[in-house]
Amino acid sequence: MTEVKITELSETITPVITDILPIVVDPAGTPVTKKISIKTLLNTRKLFSIVPAATFVLGTGTSVQSAFPTTGDVITLEASTSYWFEGLYLIDKSGTTCTTGLAFALGGGASITSIMYTALAQNVAKNTTGATVGMTWVDQVAATVVNATATTAVQIKFSGIIRMNAAGTVTPQIIFSAAPTSPIMLANSYIKFDKCGTNTENTLGSVA
Repeated sequence: MTEVKITELSETITPVITDILPIVVDPAGTPVTKKISIKTLLNTRKLFSIVPAATFVLGTGTSVQSAFPTTGDVITLEASTSYWFEGLYLIDKSGTTCTTGLAFALGGGASITSIMYTALAQNVAKNTTGATVGMTWVDQVAATVVNATATTAVQIKFSGIIRMNAAGTVTPQIIFSAAPTSPIMLANSYIKFDKCGTNTENTLGSVA
């Protein structure tokens, strides 16, 4: 087979998730050329848990519960690693006045070095403008109320950093202070984790 330079190869304009890329392992030591799929490469950076196209029916109790369907509510995070995370919960409900809280259940031996996130919440029906917005900042994985009491739907946007100590699983959860009527997590609500270095790093990239 005739060898060619990488620059001489034809360019793929529309790569798909199953395409394969060459990767050189240990280039400064004993280099070996191996392969990696675009899907695997992307998943080393980002992990997603997204509500399907259909709405997800939530429980009406007052205990912590998963924010997502059991088919995709558990995220595995690495040890000694930090992650940026962000999410948007769109919850439709009615009936009893209640608050909504956020929580993150740790499993599989997981432990954290620290966590800090801010949450912006508003009790308002979709396609409607609301006047009151609440904001809080949280430094724990335990259930924490992030919005004022209301019977109406609530939107919660949050973002922050979680620094993992031991590897394991994280399950995004919510909790109501009283039993609402017919609560559902609307389609296109989401949470996303993005790896951003070790759990002890103070900088990332070329920073002096």
